[in-house]
Amino acid sequence: MIVLSLFYLFSSIAHGLGKYSAEEDKSRLSFFEVRRKEIAEEEEAGRLTPDESAQLLVDVDSETNSIDSRKKPLFQANVTFARWVMLGATAMTVLGSVSLYQWIGYAKEVSFTQDLHMQRLSPQKITDFLQYRTERYDRAEDWYYLATEYMRAEQYAVAVEAFETALEKLPKNAEGRVALLVEYAQAIFYANGNQSSPKMQTVVSAILQQDPTQAIALDLKGVADFAQQNYLGAVLSWQEAIRYSAHSRERLALLSAINKARELGRIDYQQVAPIITDQLAVKVEWDTAQFEWHQDDVLLVYAVLNGQKMPLAIQRVFPEDLEQPILLTNLDSMTPTATLAQVQTVDLVVKLSNINDNDLTKGRIIGIKHNLLVNSREIFVIKVAL
Repeated sequence: MIVLSLFYLFSSIAHGLGKYSAEEDKSRLSFFEVRRKEIAEEEEAGRLTPDESAQLLVDVDSETNSIDSRKKPLFQANVTFARWVMLGATAMTVLGSVSLYQWIGYAKEVSFTQDLHMQRLSPQKITDFLQYRTERYDRAEDWYYLATEYMRAEQYAVAVEAFETALEKLPKNAEGRVALLVEYAQAIFYANGNQSSPKMQTVVSAILQQDPTQAIALDLKGVADFAQQNYLGAVLSWQEAIRYSAHSRERLALLSAINKARELGRIDYQQVAPIITDQLAVKVEWDTAQFEWHQDDVLLVYAVLNGQKMPLAIQRVFPEDLEQPILLTNLDSMTPTATLAQVQTVDLVVKLSNINDNDLTKGRIIGIKHNLLVNSREIFVIKVAL
């Protein structure tokens, strides 16, 4: 369309200039003919001598030749080839610019950004764009984003391949390599039908060599030990995972797995002491018809002695995690000396804050319950007022 528009523009200009030039030549010729006729009439009337008449005619011819010699050839009928060359050069320049724009990738970047702002992105569009970036830039971060998108889509086999490519391109001592290895190990686990494998065990061992407190790697190590019927090793690994995991959902799942391993391995508490000795389970409820959580909301759920300010156990919880009970344990103490192990009853407090605040403790209290028994088998329900 651009080339056709340029062709039409050039044709219009050439046609207009040609028509104007023809009219100008016709007008000039008419003027010189009238001038020669006037000179002849003046000579017949006796007002000009033959010599004067001849000189005036010479002057008219000279003026005609001078004008013709000063005419510019641009866009005239005798420079048709030059006009087409200019049209071709312009068309090639435009097409080249558009092709370069497409090749550089700005068009896809702009299209993706527009769809993002207009909330028109589909999972397939996101995957296609991330695949394009890996093909174009071939950087570790591009392969990582593609791998996480495959994980979200539960395409674990291709996610494993993408993680492997990202690890190949990431320097050995790069910051964040351990975190990438953790996600890689999870992808291997899911790709193998949620089963342990030698490949996963190798990756987990590499992670724990660099970070012995990595909770997810400890969890996967426990899974591998359990699959090999090494129930003692599974209990020890999962207890360490609980120690370094701050998420209630993960802790509840690990506690269930530990109990299963203890049962199958006949491992009592004298053989392996429990890492969680004191706990308090809490369920937060609210009126969904009157309130909706915001994206930047965060809750502090903590147990405190009546009349004191320092929590004995505290957890930071996001609204999407409130579907599961919140487990406050002796591991969640802010100080090494004050824990749930030293008390029998506590007050439970729920405080709402903004994740962007510098001090989350400055939020507002939206729920409180008094004199709750520690180590009770009951899940305490606290209805918050927002």
